[in-house]
Amino acid sequence: MTDSVAERIIAVMAENLQVAAAVITPATVFDDLELDSLVLVELSVILRREFGVEVSDDELADSGTVGNAATLVNERIAGA
Repeated sequence: MTDSVAERIIAVMAENLQVAAAVITPATVFDDLELDSLVLVELSVILRREFGVEVSDDELADSGTVGNAATLVNERIAGA
């Protein structure tokens, strides 16, 4: 399920954050995309809406990659 969550996160980023989906993979590091803290807050809100779980902007930044963020979302879904 992590792969489908990662795919959805990539799609959400492309749709809402003006990041080209072609440059995002599960291994993509958030810092490499030069996302500022406000964008991570926005992504946090979008993920809550999409998946129904809370992931803070700090947790997203600390997760480092899209794939790690997907794992975190999956863990929250499983624990919900």
